[in-house]
Amino acid sequence: MIEKILRTRVNSLSSWLVGFVCGATILIALEHGYEGSWYLLSTMMHRPQVAPPAFGYRILFPLLAAQLQKVLPSLTDHNCFTAVQAAIIAVTVYLSGAWATLFHPKHGRLLGYALLALMVCPTIDYWTFYDIAIVGFWTFCFLLLHHRRFLSYMAMLAVATLNHENILLIIPCAVAYNWGRMRASRLICFAAAQVAVWAGVRFMVTFLVPAGRLFDNRLWENVVFWRHYSLVSILSAWAILIPWWLIAWLGWEYAPRLLRCSAISLPGLLLVTMLFGRFDEARQFAAFIPTCIGLIACWLRYETGGKDTAPASMAAS
Repeated sequence: MIEKILRTRVNSLSSWLVGFVCGATILIALEHGYEGSWYLLSTMMHRPQVAPPAFGYRILFPLLAAQLQKVLPSLTDHNCFTAVQAAIIAVTVYLSGAWATLFHPKHGRLLGYALLALMVCPTIDYWTFYDIAIVGFWTFCFLLLHHRRFLSYMAMLAVATLNHENILLIIPCAVAYNWGRMRASRLICFAAAQVAVWAGVRFMVTFLVPAGRLFDNRLWENVVFWRHYSLVSILSAWAILIPWWLIAWLGWEYAPRLLRCSAISLPGLLLVTMLFGRFDEARQFAAFIPTCIGLIACWLRYETGGKDTAPASMAAS
């Protein structure tokens, strides 16, 4: 009995230690980034209305950083940014461990921590308030969908919209996941309610923070990408993404319904990047990290002896 208690405590301590190391690694990688002239921390925190499109509408964490500075005026803008990001990283690391545990109950927590750090760190270059938080919000929303806590999911969708508008792409995933699990009338209401929540929050933000255009149109730049991006930058970005996606593909055969539905986000992310983003920035696909973590966890669970296609906790999912 004592031996079992000690083993449990050692495992718990080891888990927290690995989580701390992975979180610290992400924070250190963030500190090695830089402040871009197009994303000045002071502008985002104090004058989002003059920010370039569409940065000024992603107000959640710049607003929190500005409030922190009011409470502690001695903190610089960078200090406030770092403090807010440290909290975001801690929560995202925890959520990634909980998420991976669904698919690999034995080692999923440690796997989630490590995979998050390995996937996020190479995508960090210039500072933003929202990139790492995107991973956290998408992970949390998927966890809420799994546990069928739909009201909490809707609330989190609203908050996530304040962070980044690409949370819209989770709606098709949620609808597909509940297809056949809800009556048709309820599913239609669920889909409409999600769109209404997202649109309502976006309208509120654009009304309160009139920061110019909602989007920065980059379609033509991406069509003739060789004129606007260097070959090295494009190859570097996709050298970060493609290997993880290929490894994740190995877990597709063993993935439960929720993970397969979450993968619906990838075409949407590709389309949004084509229209409004840059294909030389791996960070454009941060929202796909939770799906990759889950698929890799499924694959590793199978390879290490879990020969059933899905954990018992996900069998009905």
